[in-house]
Amino acid sequence: MMPVMRFCAAALIATIAVTPVAATDLVTSVEPPSPSAPPIFYVHAGALGAFPQVNAQPTGGGLFGVANVAIRPSYTLDLEAGYFVMPNIAIAVATPVPPLEHFKATGFPMAGVFGANLLGSTRAGLAMLLLQYHFTQLGAVQPYAGIGGGYLVDLGNISDGILMNFSLDQNFALVLQAGADLMLTPNWGVYVDGKKEFLSTDAQGFVPTAAGPVRVRAHVTLDPWRASAGITFKY
Repeated sequence: MMPVMRFCAAALIATIAVTPVAATDLVTSVEPPSPSAPPIFYVHAGALGAFPQVNAQPTGGGLFGVANVAIRPSYTLDLEAGYFVMPNIAIAVATPVPPLEHFKATGFPMAGVFGANLLGSTRAGLAMLLLQYHFTQLGAVQPYAGIGGGYLVDLGNISDGILMNFSLDQNFALVLQAGADLMLTPNWGVYVDGKKEFLSTDAQGFVPTAAGPVRVRAHVTLDPWRASAGITFKY
């Protein structure tokens, strides 16, 4: 029995002596996980509501008794894509799917004569280029703010109201932006976004009269607020 006891004792002593060395090798061989790399780009896609703050001033031919112009809120699809030039700074392009907007006369005493107060309709959208700062150090909630410019692109005019050959001019705008991403995974999340656009342009058309069409023109301040929410993807 003595040889067996001596062997067991030697094995136990060897095990105790080797265990700290093996544990040290295991600890040194396992590297701590590296932090996830910051995203390179992002995409927003969701629903958008636009709420114009309209004011019209006649610049030619008068508005034939029209006190002002109104455009009802419109709802469409919001699209935005950005590229991170730095971990917190991104350059983004954004545009809604252009909705059909109806220009209606307010305070119009001749609505009964013409049978309507609709002046005309247009399908136009603002293509935007934005510079943004993203607060990514707050965890899953990542607010951002942006500033940039936009260009109103008129995709088509419809003379479905009082004015013949109704049209809306294209023009530039200043855009302010604020929003936040709520990241549900490292790549997917949801977002809310708000934009204020400082946009004005000119609208024109022809009023049919017994003596022939009379051209009218007005400078229209639109200045819409835009609110959107949807899904965000970062990679």
